[in-house]
Amino acid sequence: MAGLTTGARPGLSFLVPRGRSWRHVVLACAGVLVLALIGLLTMMFGAVNLSAAEALGGLTAGDDSLAGLVVGQIRVPRFLDAILVGAGLGVAGALLQGVTRNPLGDPTIFGLTAAAGLASAIAISISPQVPQWGIALACAAGGLVGALILFVVAYRGAVSPVRLALAGVALSAFFGAIIVALLASSRTFLQTSLGFLAGGLYGSDWAELRSILPYALPGLAAAVALAGRLNLLALGDEVATGLGVLADRTRLAILIVAGILTASAVAVAGLVSFVGLVSPHVARYAAGSDNRYLIPASALTGAILVTGADLVAKLVIMPSEIPMGIITAAVGAPFLLYLVRFRV
Repeated sequence: MAGLTTGARPGLSFLVPRGRSWRHVVLACAGVLVLALIGLLTMMFGAVNLSAAEALGGLTAGDDSLAGLVVGQIRVPRFLDAILVGAGLGVAGALLQGVTRNPLGDPTIFGLTAAAGLASAIAISISPQVPQWGIALACAAGGLVGALILFVVAYRGAVSPVRLALAGVALSAFFGAIIVALLASSRTFLQTSLGFLAGGLYGSDWAELRSILPYALPGLAAAVALAGRLNLLALGDEVATGLGVLADRTRLAILIVAGILTASAVAVAGLVSFVGLVSPHVARYAAGSDNRYLIPASALTGAILVTGADLVAKLVIMPSEIPMGIITAAVGAPFLLYLVRFRV
């Protein structure tokens, strides 16, 4: 095939377009610069506005100064949380779109967000004072169980991408109804449920960041490791099997990784929607369909989308803020309509 090369291990690699590495590097650098700019604005604006010099100085100042306290203890961990939430949801969306060959693949649509959210709601209902690490653990368990249920429901001798999508929609509706019922009956409904259901990062701190690192970082690494096998699945099950990839086991592994990544995001930000839908499509325009490039690009795109949405959520009605999920929904819902109208 002209203009293409193959790796030394055809069973575990995919076709690599020549002459595109420079483009990936340029786009990656541009994305990092955009993320850095959002980070600077995040450090500057909020309930207390700082100048650029004060915000940058606050990165190294101690907690005894106002800038050091606001930047170091509030805005930096919140920004890092937003990066991990966006990267996790973006990569989970890329994995789901790849494994189902469905452009509408998204953790929310496929029920993984609701599964993790249900586990979190159960934990909060049992003990409203549950520590953040407990919520993260519950979400991880919920995301894992949700992925397993999705796989079992969709399995009938083999896993059909169509059955995966249909089962995900049904599970999302079912789990979502239970979440609302649990939180509505909770005494802490007004205080905790609105932010959880709408999605947001208000109050994120270092404890929340530490609680999701054991799930988010291994999940992102596993997604990168599975990229080559996901490429082979795109060629069809027969071809993938002929090249040494067990299709159903690979799908199960991908669903588990997507569930863990989604759970890490839900543990911090609640039920944020549409990030996993939009990010892979935007990344695909820049990086192409090769998952070895698409997955890192989806992580960067998702991080930009969530950090940007969180910044806008703080600026709309300063000094107060609106739930970040409102911003992602405002972006994602029209994008979903576009996909349904022109791409499906």
